[in-house]
Amino acid sequence: MSEEIADELNKLANSQGKTLYSLINEIGLAALESYKHSFTPGDAVQAKKMLDRAKRSRMILVNQDLWYSASTKAYKRFKNEWQKQVYDNAKWYAHVFLNNGSEQDLASSIKKLISDFSWDCTEATVEQKGADELFLKLVFVPEMPMEHTKNLFKAFEAMFNVFGYVVIDQVVKAGFLTAVLKKLSNTVDDSS
Repeated sequence: MSEEIADELNKLANSQGKTLYSLINEIGLAALESYKHSFTPGDAVQAKKMLDRAKRSRMILVNQDLWYSASTKAYKRFKNEWQKQVYDNAKWYAHVFLNNGSEQDLASSIKKLISDFSWDCTEATVEQKGADELFLKLVFVPEMPMEHTKNLFKAFEAMFNVFGYVVIDQVVKAGFLTAVLKKLSNTVDDSS
């Protein structure tokens, strides 16, 4: 163990009223337990960060079938109102949690968002196409209804609009969507 890590662990142990030996045993047991369940301590740290991020953004875990059903019913009954709410919430999320750096940084942060929160997404591509265009392709589970896919499309459109991108081409099918987005300005404030 490096001297710097030993010093940090010793400070942590002291701040918690533990001995260095007991803290290292605690960490070792947690690491062994994580490996028994086929994940690393680093995976556990990432999962905790993701859960904290979900809590900060007011997300909750919900059964997939229930969510698809509720989303579909809301879309069918209150289409314009529901899609505006989806759009506005996605804009808020983009302002708070997505990276406003280069196009590559934006693509990376969108991919991380998809990986962290879209557990029903089986394939995600977000890549730069030329100097001012991005390509988005998302493939979800086959049971995803068309209405829910349209809601997701509206959410991703809003997130990209926050960073000045507009959709110039799209394909939206049940459980599948693609979009080509072009950068027009710093922000696009269109909630339609």
